[in-house]
Amino acid sequence: DAAAARALDQACAEPSDGMPGRPQTLAVKGRRVLVPCVARGVARFSFSELCEQPLGPADFLAIATHFHTLVLDRIAKMRPEQRNVARRFITLIDVLYEHRVNLICSADATPGELYGTGDGARMFLRTASRLIEMQAQHYLDSPHLT
Repeated sequence: DAAAARALDQACAEPSDGMPGRPQTLAVKGRRVLVPCVARGVARFSFSELCEQPLGPADFLAIATHFHTLVLDRIAKMRPEQRNVARRFITLIDVLYEHRVNLICSADATPGELYGTGDGARMFLRTASRLIEMQAQHYLDSPHLT
């Protein structure tokens, strides 16, 4: 809702020292990935821009190595027929986790409720666990791996 959007705006401004964001393009295997908003190592996307588009591990890897913080707006609760969206989200979180990218996000549900049934729902349990761990101080204190 509007309150969550304002909170994300504020959360995005903090690690970027209030610098206004601007679009940036990353070159990935001969393709271009548009990052809608970048400021001082912080990238901002909507859930739709990352998980409802034909992006994959190489795209997420480029994002994870270029940015220490990712702000992700409006993570949707995924239905069973959205297994491809859920799979992209699983891959995104795996890559962010492995590179120790800080994630600031808004979501329609708690991590465990984002994808409860459908193909890959059991695999999603690890993703929910990683999302919870990414909130822990030991994770937040870890250096970003480029």
